[in-house]
Amino acid sequence: MLRELLRRARPRKVLPDALPVLCHALLLYGPAPAWRAAGLALVAATLALLLFDPKSGQPGRHAVGRALLALTPFTAALAAGIEVSAAWGLAALGAAGLVAIERPLGRFVSASGVAAANLRSNMSVGDSTTRRTLLIRLSTVAVLAVQVPIAVPGAASAVPYAVVLAALPAAALATARACGLSRLVLPSSEDIAWTAANALDRLDPAFMVYFAGPPGGAYQLATWLPYLEAVDGGFFIMTREPHHLAELAGATGRPVVYVEDQRRIDAIIPESVSTVFYVNNDMKNTNMVRNADLLHIQLLHGDSDKPSGADPAAAMYDRIFVAGQAGVDRYADRGVGLRSDRFDVVGRPQVSGLDIPRTEISDVKVPTVLYAPTWTGIYVDADHCSLPLGPQLVRTLLDRGATVLFRPHPRTDRDDRARRARIEVERLLRADAATTGRAHVWGAKAREEMTLYDCFDAADALVCDVSSVATDWLYTEKPFAVVDARNEGPDFPETFGLARVSYRIDSTGANLDPVLDELLKTDPLRFERARAKVYHLGDFPAENYERAFVDVAQKYIDVGVLD
Repeated sequence: MLRELLRRARPRKVLPDALPVLCHALLLYGPAPAWRAAGLALVAATLALLLFDPKSGQPGRHAVGRALLALTPFTAALAAGIEVSAAWGLAALGAAGLVAIERPLGRFVSASGVAAANLRSNMSVGDSTTRRTLLIRLSTVAVLAVQVPIAVPGAASAVPYAVVLAALPAAALATARACGLSRLVLPSSEDIAWTAANALDRLDPAFMVYFAGPPGGAYQLATWLPYLEAVDGGFFIMTREPHHLAELAGATGRPVVYVEDQRRIDAIIPESVSTVFYVNNDMKNTNMVRNADLLHIQLLHGDSDKPSGADPAAAMYDRIFVAGQAGVDRYADRGVGLRSDRFDVVGRPQVSGLDIPRTEISDVKVPTVLYAPTWTGIYVDADHCSLPLGPQLVRTLLDRGATVLFRPHPRTDRDDRARRARIEVERLLRADAATTGRAHVWGAKAREEMTLYDCFDAADALVCDVSSVATDWLYTEKPFAVVDARNEGPDFPETFGLARVSYRIDSTGANLDPVLDELLKTDPLRFERARAKVYHLGDFPAENYERAFVDVAQKYIDVGVLD
């Protein structure tokens, strides 16, 4: 319980604001000089936290704590029964004032709202780290300076000069920004937006991809990039968070523009753009969908029976691309009232290069099993993660002599229980590999050196959860089992349609042995899987399967907004 409270409280986030309050209390009410010394020690500790804060580049961060520290001289003098000199007092008030105006001043001089990469005339780093950090560092130095006379009383007369020196760069920066003199050296958000817009105009892109989401989510777009590249006309990516800029820019040679403020979105989009593609239902998508002059197409980053696979938010897009008829029916089955003519069945181009073996699983002497569990999700109804069962499942596979390829979801470690289970599974594989010499794959090799589809080709069978992994695997026609993590039992096929052509593993693992016999030996569902493949992934020729998506996307890009 205590550990959980501390984790939620995030001491490093709270302490810089809380310690100054305790510091003032100790200085005022400490019964002995030792207590007052402890108060001063807290001052030093707080300053250390502020100066070495990894997120100290955010103007206004811990402003309350730093302003309180700036006023420490008054509290210390009151506790000691002495007067604060006029110079020292003015310096303390000046330091507190510098902290107080830091946030609005930061907004005025900052260019943190726009950045661009992969543009020929781009500003690859839109914001100046020096500019943002300068404000908070100098005001913190001013706060530090006013503490000096507490230990060295003779320094009180010099403190105002230190505070003025700390304020001068910020004042100069604000003046240059106000007079429009900083464009060439430290361009503003408006300058960068103007530069990016002009550079994009020259490229004349036919469509764009809009992406928003939390850190670690760029994989959602990365899976679509090779197939968007195959569409004629060129495109650029707009992201709404700075943490995606570098990762997306490294994944493609196409321009990537980060725009924080929705008011600047329209100004950056070239008139040549007719269509916008989306790969998730992030709330910030509404900032773009409101533009009625563009055609909005939802791709989603995977085709699955999770709640996101039939989200009512899909109603705000002009078109919804789905892998197969199952995707259309999923919305209707869940009461999402969308007309069927708003959907386009385009297959899953990501699976077009997968091998389809003709060898039956019963002929494989030492099968390789891919275990690819999903994450716990953001909401309870999206939690289909089987990792609590993972160690038991992997032990059973190892006892059967199987080689295991372990590839958990990229967001697995966001949940402590799932993270611990992941670590235990990797420990089991490491120990078994050392003992038996079997070539298990886990960790960085499975996550970074191999793509998900490399893992598909390397495996003979799959164990997964309710996720798009199952849908994509269906293309291979190889056997797979799905963990019923929510223990729905006979109702599981109603939640997860692919349960009808997969082998269900109970959430407790009680039926592991008979299920693994079916998965790795008899495979009674092999013919049903082949029929379900068309329903879930479309009926397109294998030799040019990916063209289904490319051709339909091209049609809409060429036409633009629908009447």
